[in-house]
Amino acid sequence: MKAWNLQKRVLFLALAPLTVAVLLLSLHFTNARIQDLELALQNRGQTIAARLAVDCEDAMSPVDRKELVKIAQSALREKDVLAVSVSSMNGKILASATLKETKGKSSPLPEISRYKFLAPVYQREPTAQEEVSTGARKKQVGWVSVSLSGAALQTEQNKILIQSLLIVLIGLVVTVVFALRMARTVTQPVLALTKAVEKIKHGELDYRVATQSSGEVGRLEDGINAMAAALQEARDKEKKRAEDALFLEQVRAQVTLESIGDGVITTNAAGKIVYMNPVAEQYTEWKQADAQGLPLAEVFKIFDEDSNRLEEYPIHYCLQEGRVIRHDSHHLLMSHDGGKIEIQDSAAPIRDRDGVILGAVVVFHDVTEIQGMARRMAFLASHDPLTGLLNRREFETRLQQVLQKAHTGDKDHALLYMDLDQFKIVNDTCGHIAGDELLKQLAHHMQKEIRASDVLARLGGDEFGVVLEDCTIDKAHQIADLLRQSVKDFRFLWEGRTFEIGVSIGLVPIQHDSGSITEVLSAADSACYVAKDHGRNRIHIYQPGDRALAKRRGEMQWVQRLREGLENNSFDLYCQAIIPLNQEPTSTGRFYEILVRVQDEDLVLPAAFIPAAERYHLMPSIDRWVISTVFAMLEKSQTRSAKQGTAVGTRFAINLSGQSLGDDTFLEFVMQQFAQHRINPATICFEITETAAVANLARARDFIARFKGMGCQFALDDFGSGLSSFGYLKSLSVDYLKIAGDFIEGMIEDAVDLAMVDAINQIGHVMGITTVAESVEKASILNKLREMGVDYAQGRGIDTPKPLHQILQLPEQEWDAVRVRAREMVG
Repeated sequence: MKAWNLQKRVLFLALAPLTVAVLLLSLHFTNARIQDLELALQNRGQTIAARLAVDCEDAMSPVDRKELVKIAQSALREKDVLAVSVSSMNGKILASATLKETKGKSSPLPEISRYKFLAPVYQREPTAQEEVSTGARKKQVGWVSVSLSGAALQTEQNKILIQSLLIVLIGLVVTVVFALRMARTVTQPVLALTKAVEKIKHGELDYRVATQSSGEVGRLEDGINAMAAALQEARDKEKKRAEDALFLEQVRAQVTLESIGDGVITTNAAGKIVYMNPVAEQYTEWKQADAQGLPLAEVFKIFDEDSNRLEEYPIHYCLQEGRVIRHDSHHLLMSHDGGKIEIQDSAAPIRDRDGVILGAVVVFHDVTEIQGMARRMAFLASHDPLTGLLNRREFETRLQQVLQKAHTGDKDHALLYMDLDQFKIVNDTCGHIAGDELLKQLAHHMQKEIRASDVLARLGGDEFGVVLEDCTIDKAHQIADLLRQSVKDFRFLWEGRTFEIGVSIGLVPIQHDSGSITEVLSAADSACYVAKDHGRNRIHIYQPGDRALAKRRGEMQWVQRLREGLENNSFDLYCQAIIPLNQEPTSTGRFYEILVRVQDEDLVLPAAFIPAAERYHLMPSIDRWVISTVFAMLEKSQTRSAKQGTAVGTRFAINLSGQSLGDDTFLEFVMQQFAQHRINPATICFEITETAAVANLARARDFIARFKGMGCQFALDDFGSGLSSFGYLKSLSVDYLKIAGDFIEGMIEDAVDLAMVDAINQIGHVMGITTVAESVEKASILNKLREMGVDYAQGRGIDTPKPLHQILQLPEQEWDAVRVRAREMVG
């Protein structure tokens, strides 16, 4: 009943006494009716027995057995009579008759259903004369016994019981329904008060109960509302005091939290638990009340981390020897529910003032996450997180070991350097998620194609490496070709699209005369890119003196020089004039193309280093350096002399590589440069090669649209060198069409080149685009271009490139300062 709500209690209090009263009354009346029925049966049985006793008087003096039998049998005709017997005074049966004998049945009723009645039989009464003459008196000569059936009585009693029960049930149902309605009426205000108390208990002191009752409940409602108002007022007063004490409480709370940051269990001298702090309860999943008094080993179950076997905690060292236990290694603690966490623990004895050991304290903390991170860090230190293969660091360690074996032994080994072909297509068309999934699938696919002793690793991006230990060059070539064919046959499915890729492989034998790991990796990388240059999806075996590898190494040397150039500002900016052919230069303003050179004993032209820069993705960095430097110089020049030399009418064309157009952050970088340097966008013309624009068509459109809106101009460079020039020209909103120099140089001698120049010029004019001829070296070419109506021309035959700071009329020292600042902005 303690868990019952108020309504249940009211119902119980109302119904319990009523139910008891109804049951008692029903029991009383039912019992009375049953007793009446039994009394009626007894009266009837006694009457039948007395009547038979009178009938038997004549047959008893003398005894006439036949007559007695007839009398007994005649009594069986009475309702419910089962048996009749006549006996003498000494108990001898003189005559008897039973219903069984009469009807020939053999299954008597049970004794509980029989009622037996006796009546005395007296001698026939003497006449008055006989009584006077003889002095005889009436005396008892025997007994008549009558057995009646109780079945009818029991049936009637059952009916009475059933009727009584039905009446009780109906009454109880009606009472319950009525009591429920009354209970709701009675308890509803009390429940409202209970709700108000709960609200107030949880801090909702502005809650008020509706006053809808009278009497005591109404006064209680008013009292609770008054109490809530008083509590609300008291809370407001307490708030100021609490704020004043907050700093001190925070300090105390901080100290307390630090003291209970670990799990703490204390035991008595017998090693049984006395106390567990909340952290210990959380880790062990034992409540202190349940764990108190239990042996420590029953609650604090630890397993060896390596063997995963249950160990007994050595608390006896503390309790018996007084030693402090510190475990530098980790244990597994099994909680009450069977879970396990990794812990680091220690234990120390608890002593009284006299040094007597009273118990021990065990302190432990959860290191599961730290250990998981450590294992994860250990894995990531040697594995690639995306594919699960070895990473470059571990790969180089394994490769170094193989090199040492090769240098000291007589076995041959091999190194495969693999670069995926067409991987960029998947990345560009489906996104990096698809590219990552391709790398994971392909790593798993390639792992099945190599030997168990071989080492496969992801070296970065879409590059993989394989160390083939104890493998001849011929066997290595077979394995490499197996990998190449396996990758070629692999099909990558993504969102209903199927992609086919390939792999270019550089193979380097590792022998006793092989160089250092740097030299071996460099040779493998070079061989791989030679395979890529020769058509992709092929294998190139490294051989000393290989011309293709020599060219590759030359490019690698350029990569280092270009990186140093970006760091040390060893680039120079030159510019070459672009002149109009059919009008005076002063009428359109001056127009220059910015050219970049590498500082050396002699200035190095772009043709020498641009291929290496493009191959090793250095062009975005070079383009950024050029834009930052040019913008800084133009800002300086325009600020110094807005009306001289490079006034607003002078324009400068800056070349952009396809790699920069494909860079997600390049557009934002150029926007930042315009915002940082106060130059007129109309003075800038960006040149994009035809092949770069076609390869990055969508981004080229966005780039052009963004900066044309600011006032910049655009030129399509090397037009005619691509395969789909005219088809793509309609979708690019450019201002200038620069005809490829290959056509210009041969147009005098080659009719096809002449026709191409004329066609490009005519199409450009039809589309409203100004045409520019590049690489004009001869006067005959210049005259022919003017005759054809080409708008502009540039080349060494017209103008030799000059340093940009001379064109801008900047002193050399200011040019150096601007160049340094531009490098700092790019870096």
